[in-house]
Amino acid sequence: MEFGWEPIIKSLNWTLILNVIAFLLLVWALKRLLFARALAWLDARRKLEEERISRAKAMEEEALRLQKQAEEELQDANRRARAVLAQAEAEAQEILRRAREEAREEARRIIQEAEAAARRVQEEALQELRKVYAELVVLGAAQVLGREVRAEDHERILAELLSRLGPGVLS
Repeated sequence: MEFGWEPIIKSLNWTLILNVIAFLLLVWALKRLLFARALAWLDARRKLEEERISRAKAMEEEALRLQKQAEEELQDANRRARAVLAQAEAEAQEILRRAREEAREEARRIIQEAEAAARRVQEEALQELRKVYAELVVLGAAQVLGREVRAEDHERILAELLSRLGPGVLS
């Protein structure tokens, strides 16, 4: 028995085979021409997006670094400001302390001057009182004696009386 291809070949649907061959050629042509370009474009687009993402990450890292640096500078500025304020407060306290000390010294000086002036006024008043007292004694002695005392006698008696009375008699 001999197997022949002829009945098989006659029974084949050549339209279907040609359609399958045309489809395969179309797929090959699309893959070779269109899909290759589309895939190349998609690869280029993917690379571009990856570069953009990596640049964005780098920018984000730089922004975080700059933010951290700015925060550190702000903290440093705050520390320096607090130090300046503390120094200014210390200087103000020192100025206030010196002003109080100067005011106390000035008050002591004024009190000493006032006490000295009061002693001078008191001494002058005592001298005046002694003089008046001596004059009264002389006038009293003149009335007791019943005669008038001459100016020379008056001065001599006053001087004698003042020398006897001394500085502590009327004080």
